[in-house]
Amino acid sequence: MISSNERRPHVQVEFTRSGWRQFARLNRSLGARFIKAFVLRFELAAYLAEHEAAGVKLDTECQEVRYVEGVYLLLRKSQGVWYITDIFTAEEAVGYEPVYFWQRVKRGASYLLARLLIGWRQLTRKEVASA
Repeated sequence: MISSNERRPHVQVEFTRSGWRQFARLNRSLGARFIKAFVLRFELAAYLAEHEAAGVKLDTECQEVRYVEGVYLLLRKSQGVWYITDIFTAEEAVGYEPVYFWQRVKRGASYLLARLLIGWRQLTRKEVASA
């Protein structure tokens, strides 16, 4: 009987220096939902190995992978090793709020403050829950 490790090609996953910094920053923002680095690397290696074994061609220059709710990884393969170059979140907007800019306006001899609408900011689930 052949074990699953013998059938699956070995895939190595590492972080680049900037990828590691982005991962640490992301984990601080996730709070209690933080991601363990060794679990991420193990699951990503298994995912990549299964795709390679199935003959799926992956982009070795810039492969984007959605890991968990709103967490995305950019990968690059160099000398047989997959490197996590970027990691970021992209949550869906659940609402919008106005963004204002205060401007000082001169009227005659005095000044007034005017609030100008300059755009709209997306709200995510995390921002709505903390408000």
